[in-house]
Amino acid sequence: MTAEELRSLLTSHDFADLKFIIKDDYLLTSHNESLSSRLEREQISAAKLESAASFANLLTRLVPFIRTIAVTGSVAYGSADKWDDIDLFVVTERNRLWISAFLMLLQVRLYKLLALRAPHLLSFCLSYVHDAEGFSNESRRNRANSLFARELLKAEPVAGMEEYRKILQENNWVSQYYSAPYFKKLEMLGETFDGASRPNRSAGLRGFIVDWTEGIAYEFLSRYLRVRAYIANLKLESEGKNLRTFDPIISSASCVYTSNFYRWLSALWGE
Repeated sequence: MTAEELRSLLTSHDFADLKFIIKDDYLLTSHNESLSSRLEREQISAAKLESAASFANLLTRLVPFIRTIAVTGSVAYGSADKWDDIDLFVVTERNRLWISAFLMLLQVRLYKLLALRAPHLLSFCLSYVHDAEGFSNESRRNRANSLFARELLKAEPVAGMEEYRKILQENNWVSQYYSAPYFKKLEMLGETFDGASRPNRSAGLRGFIVDWTEGIAYEFLSRYLRVRAYIANLKLESEGKNLRTFDPIISSASCVYTSNFYRWLSALWGE
């Protein structure tokens, strides 16, 4: 692709909201990008990551069904703006996603009501949540997706680090794309153990009650999140940010927000 073709692509209607410029055949993020602004983004990202770790530490103590919580997106890459979301990647026990999601949303709401931290440090987004079966199916579908491999590898675990390490080991196909970073990440995670373990599934009457509660939580939250997504997309479209609109892909085993931007990136990486 020539510089002119790239300029034409980035200035087209679909991508006009992306803050890219082309100067001397180089792709730059903005006119005023500097070392100081980069350091500021890294500091903001570090503060958001620390906030997520504190949030996850309490959440996993209260909710026994959560296997692992990691931070993804701009915070994981160290490039977050002040008001960027803190995107959470969560894997729960099988058939325990929606109970966990309800308690996560409740904790987020309490944090905000009590103003336990600055508002920009509480912008948690449950954008990628699965139960164990849901994530297993998702990873199988994406075994040839290098962008999925990168996102999985770049995630910053803040709870259940041993479980996150197991996820990477079970998805060793990631090393086909990023061999050195993959084994370096495993080595780093091998030195950390937070005591998290997979809880035993409840049996008998207690198990029946939990299963029933899971079904009720799914019916209520899935409708609520679809309505919220619809309202958010209307707002984004009114602001001309069509690339940022997203589809809520919701089932009993998964809750994933897939944006047009991510689809575009996937198409580029696939080529």
